[in-house]
Amino acid sequence: VVLGVLVLLGLGVDWVALPIPQDTLWPLELTFLLGLLLLISHVTGNLAADFGLPRITGYIVAGLLVGPSGVELVTDADVASLALIDQVAIALIAFSAGAELKIREVKEAGRAIASILVSEMALVFVAIAGLVLLLKPIFPLTAGQGWTEAIIIASVFGSIAIANSPSVAVAVINDTRAKGPVTSTILGVTVLKDVAVIVLFAIMLSLARTMLSGDGGGLGLALAERMWWEIGGSIMVGAIIGWLVSLYLDRWKAEPILFVLGVAVLVTIIADRLHLEILLTALTTGFFVENISEVKADRFVKAVEANAMPFYALFFSLAGASIHLDELRQVWALVLLLVVVRAAAIWLGTRVGARAGQAG
Repeated sequence: VVLGVLVLLGLGVDWVALPIPQDTLWPLELTFLLGLLLLISHVTGNLAADFGLPRITGYIVAGLLVGPSGVELVTDADVASLALIDQVAIALIAFSAGAELKIREVKEAGRAIASILVSEMALVFVAIAGLVLLLKPIFPLTAGQGWTEAIIIASVFGSIAIANSPSVAVAVINDTRAKGPVTSTILGVTVLKDVAVIVLFAIMLSLARTMLSGDGGGLGLALAERMWWEIGGSIMVGAIIGWLVSLYLDRWKAEPILFVLGVAVLVTIIADRLHLEILLTALTTGFFVENISEVKADRFVKAVEANAMPFYALFFSLAGASIHLDELRQVWALVLLLVVVRAAAIWLGTRVGARAGQAG
């Protein structure tokens, strides 16, 4: 069923009318490419699991091997033409994450989540922004700039560095089948941080444009309106879709595997057309079905899991194919330093926040 839907997605890219470059691949070529990525990522994912690594590590390696940095079976244009697969995968991942966020467990871990969230965000922001300023003379975007511009650039980098990928977190959790309070805390922190990053980045971008241009009169209001719609609109639309999903689950008792995949495609299209956050919209859908509706979400979650693995493989292999190692070689030392400092700040922030929040 899933493979059939993948083929239909390949044949129906024009009908979906998402912003995907046209005439990049013929339908048969697209179908062949999907099959090739699934096969290679499946093999490398299993190899990664044999070495005790998450399968997504193998998926990313598969993308590197077949992408522009490898044998170039997949080009940048091919990755762009498969953007719909990426978005559907994000929706499925978010469905699972939302269903895992149970109100009772989140309330129990509320103090720990809040403490870790604040501590980690503060330390990562300060560490990365401070490092960019420290490296001002050699950092590509700040070299030759005045201190005002450098502080603005450092602040934007700091706000970006705060983000963690809910997609990666959920994929690893599902792959390892982790359950319990630690998993709930990780999901709570990751999801809330994703919302916080949207707000923080919008604020930093607004301040940057205002300070650099000197004309930010209506910019703050416009950004606030867009930010409200991206967050509030995503939650509202996700709740409506979650309500509709719960009605279906209540009235039809068959396994809703194909239905859930259709909902993921629907969320992708609606979010794109209405300029919403796909991840937040789908996450709210899963959260609503699990916590608000009277229907048990077990069938919904099982249907998501039944669809998820091929899309996980495609999502992360396409992410690997998007990496350009030739560009990374030019700034590898700087990138490595940023990664190490950020990882240390995340570890320390989590440790300090967990201790302050009395996380068991």
